Amino acid sequence: MKKILCWLAAAIVVAGTAHAKVGALIWEEDFDDLDNWLKITGNGYWGWGNGELEFYKEENVTIAAIPGEPGNTALRITAKEESGPGIVDQWGNPLSYTSGKVISKSFASIRYGMIETRVRIPDLDLGGWPAVWLLGTANYAWPRNGEIDLMEMGARKAFRDLHDTHNGGNGLDNSTVNEVVGANAIFYSDDAVTPENPSGAASLSWDPDDVYCRPYYSYAPPLVDRFLTYRLYWDENSLRFTVVDGAAEYDLYESPFTIDGESDEFRSPFYLIANLAVGGVFTDAYNLGDPGSGLPVTMPFPAEMDIDYIRVYEWNGQGEVHLGPPDAESGVFGIFTDETPTNGDLEAGVSSEIYVWEGTLTDGFIPPYEGPNGISWQTTGLGWFGAGIMSIQPLNLFDFGDGQIKFMIKIPANVTFKIGIIDAWGNQSYVSFPAYTTKYGLMRDGEWGQASIPVSEIRGLFIDLRMLSYAFVILEENGTACEFALDDIYWDSGISTGIKEPDTVDRRGIKLLPNAPNPFNALTEIRFDLPSGGPYEIVILDAAGRRVTGFRGIGNAGPNSLQWNGRDDTGRPASSGTYFYRLESGEHREAKKMTLVQ
Repeated sequence: MKKILCWLAAAIVVAGTAHAKVGALIWEEDFDDLDNWLKITGNGYWGWGNGELEFYKEENVTIAAIPGEPGNTALRITAKEESGPGIVDQWGNPLSYTSGKVISKSFASIRYGMIETRVRIPDLDLGGWPAVWLLGTANYAWPRNGEIDLMEMGARKAFRDLHDTHNGGNGLDNSTVNEVVGANAIFYSDDAVTPENPSGAASLSWDPDDVYCRPYYSYAPPLVDRFLTYRLYWDENSLRFTVVDGAAEYDLYESPFTIDGESDEFRSPFYLIANLAVGGVFTDAYNLGDPGSGLPVTMPFPAEMDIDYIRVYEWNGQGEVHLGPPDAESGVFGIFTDETPTNGDLEAGVSSEIYVWEGTLTDGFIPPYEGPNGISWQTTGLGWFGAGIMSIQPLNLFDFGDGQIKFMIKIPANVTFKIGIIDAWGNQSYVSFPAYTTKYGLMRDGEWGQASIPVSEIRGLFIDLRMLSYAFVILEENGTACEFALDDIYWDSGISTGIKEPDTVDRRGIKLLPNAPNPFNALTEIRFDLPSGGPYEIVILDAAGRRVTGFRGIGNAGPNSLQWNGRDDTGRPASSGTYFYRLESGEHREAKKMTLVQ
């Protein structure tokens, strides 16, 4: 771990701030509603990996009035001492605590700017772990996607004592979890890989020699039961963390962290997270599944964490906020192709990575089907093989739902294999190509052949086409030894985006308007304009892009409207949540978002 410290100490340098300034407000989340957030249920990889003790429940996340501030509301996350049916860990063992967590993934992402949040923390006593933080939107596994912890409290006594001669500390090793707040950033570094840290996570707050980590201490008053403001100053060159207490602003590191080629995770977009964890490795409380690993949780329950707002300003002329999923691709999208004309594509090593899973394949020797580049592999005798092409950032292929995935493959006829896709939430879906069988147009003669898979068949029930990670996966599970090759892989929407034919109807006057009311309960009106009379289709889809219901008709030139009563194709009421309505007319598609409250 000394090696990690030396590397990080060299990376912490003073950034020139003489000409730096905060600019215009780009985006503000006032928490009047939760339209930009997804409530988390359960406790996935992050919680279990951190040894946390809570089960996240949606009802523990609300919009609440701030006492003493008439007309002002906040995001309220409540932690409770609670057990019962369904409140279990990943192995089915009962848990004693519930809490809340929200993320802005697929709703709002940020790249650079001055990010500011106003937060009130409850009495933590021991075991509470509140945080407002960000994760990289990249499809890489942690820590390669990067983590930015804007603020977190509840740190171990050893950490608090180590740094208490700075930034308000008294040097007496007597601080409590209610009196200390810090920040952190984590990225992948080869130099950080050790037997104790196999993930290669390089953490700014890992500072055993007390060189630069400067958490803020306030003994009287403590940092709980009152609002403080936390800031991240972030541009392409540096990260700076501060806390504002009263009229003073305190830096949480000796100097800003300089971003370089090894930490360039911080040059990509991030999404926001807020949660109030209970126990875990960050705290002195015990860890999940190991009551002897720490002290009992003594935080008073219920405990309420309030977040008044999150704001993003320009900083050093930089700052971007993207609302909604990634911009949608259309027409023909290339996954791995040299010569097929496309409207957009992935480039290996730049916007995509080609991965072999668990060493199951090695390089083969089959020449490409087209162009100078191809993919050729041979099996390594491990009883199965798997590989895929991952888009580094989530890929929005929502408009390809009625299209096809096309690819060329040269593989022996005796090999049964699957082709699949994986979304950014971890959902997977596959279709099978049995040995000696023609399927999806692929002739199984051991030579190059093309397959065309309807997206409607491969997407399954849960794939979110707006947020794909792997747009192409090949999997074999029978252990058949072989050499094979892939080439010319692309998604085809089936909708031309090229030059309009002379007899094509001019659709430039088509416009999809906001539905009203929105949010709605029993009924909402969907309005749209057509330049001339003709056929149209309105499709209602859920947040994962699955069809709920639809309407077809012949529209009039000019304004048109129809009503949706919140029911699906079978007549059953749809559940509360976010839905999309998509207008299709000729070659035109446009979609908007609405909220159903039952």
